[in-house]
Amino acid sequence: MTGIRRNADVLMIMVTAACLLFGPVRARADAPADTTQVINPERAQEDVAAARQAAGRDAHHDAVSLYLDALANDATLVPTVAQEIAYQQLWREDAEKSIFYFKRYLARHPNQPNREVRGGLALAYSWSGRQREAINLYRELVAEDPGDGGTRIGLGRSLIWNNQLREGFGVVRGVEEEFAPDSGPGRESSEFILTVLDGYTPHLDVRADASWDSDDLDIYRLTATGTFTVLENNLVQVIPIYELYRQPGNPDITNLKPSAGFVAPLAHNWALHAYGWLDRFRSDAPLFGGPAKLDWNRFGGDFWFTWMAAPRLRVDFGGTSKAVDTFAALNDHIGYQQANLSASWRFARHFSLGATGQFADYSDDNRKQKGMARLDWRREGRWTVIAGPVLTYMDFSIPYPGQYWAPAWVRNGSIEATLMTRTSRMTFKFNGSVGQEQELGSDAHTVGGASARVGWRFRANWLVAGEGGYSKSSFSSASGYSRTFANLSFRAFF
Repeated sequence: MTGIRRNADVLMIMVTAACLLFGPVRARADAPADTTQVINPERAQEDVAAARQAAGRDAHHDAVSLYLDALANDATLVPTVAQEIAYQQLWREDAEKSIFYFKRYLARHPNQPNREVRGGLALAYSWSGRQREAINLYRELVAEDPGDGGTRIGLGRSLIWNNQLREGFGVVRGVEEEFAPDSGPGRESSEFILTVLDGYTPHLDVRADASWDSDDLDIYRLTATGTFTVLENNLVQVIPIYELYRQPGNPDITNLKPSAGFVAPLAHNWALHAYGWLDRFRSDAPLFGGPAKLDWNRFGGDFWFTWMAAPRLRVDFGGTSKAVDTFAALNDHIGYQQANLSASWRFARHFSLGATGQFADYSDDNRKQKGMARLDWRREGRWTVIAGPVLTYMDFSIPYPGQYWAPAWVRNGSIEATLMTRTSRMTFKFNGSVGQEQELGSDAHTVGGASARVGWRFRANWLVAGEGGYSKSSFSSASGYSRTFANLSFRAFF
């Protein structure tokens, strides 16, 4: 992948810049207090009372600051409030500091059961990505009290997050079967199973996709993905794919595409996703009246590393090698290799920033640069709402080569909104956008789109989902035309 290597320096610069930009997000480490130091015990008690009030308002950042002020004035309070600080650190999503304070509390209460605090520590382990530690602790707690449905759900959740899909799903499903639907464990297990079926990697995912572009290009795709756990917590995926391309005036193009995937947790805050495939593009007659039928084999792939650089900072970087899916580009055997970098930082309770950069080399000597930045506001509740502006820019070194859409530059500024809700058995997601898009030498015009997705858990281990939508934007397809799309999928755990 020579294009990826040529962009390695640029990618490293972007990674370094992301670290420098988001480095201040890292909270300072809390130094262990001297447990014999007492400066102002009356002020310390006032701070503890204020911290508990802040915790009751879900002002977790303020609560942590007040608790630490209290310890600075009276370090002998550590055995009393360490677990309270741990929970506040956990709710503000700083699991590493939460682990520190849970352990600190347990070290000062060695001869007590501390079941609730140990459960909090297991949850902190899980949220920090330390699934093995979480699983071991959850197993201890379940062995002590098999009737604790909440702890069993925690065990199942950690197993699934550790890619031990069969065992984890079985644990949570067991809670759902054992507890009444209106009980706490019954509701929690059903909600988590619906989330897993709808959005996680299942054992089986069979889906049909179709898209219809405004230039009369139709693409149909059938995909079956089988996922297996190997070597304790790595996932191997077998992915046969069949694609059909249709456009008036040309014979159909087919692609019988064997594919495979591999997912591996490399550390508690690192993960690898890697996919590879063999494209086998064929036509029964020559395209565009050419001398020969299309007969093109091409290896492709996609990989990325995920790095949880800080409690609310995620960085992904990797590379892609793909064919350009227009009739003219397939006829001329045009593909590209691309370096990708993205970062997402939730800098406040309801706000996050995201940025993406892509650098691609095409086999016809063209080069692409694309960048995207977004600001999201998120509110969770019965309806989850995500909304905010998105800015996108793209340019090519060789504009409009003819086989695919490649403007000298194009920019898009839009407002996007997503609404999500669910019932006990169904999930609903609606997305919409509206904005302005402009290419060099052209007037700006209004673009936008809308889509809807519905998922239904129709059996204990199965979910069917359907989605459809329309996008009026040149970014919708490789040919630069608007696109209508639909898909149907069946997902299952065994």
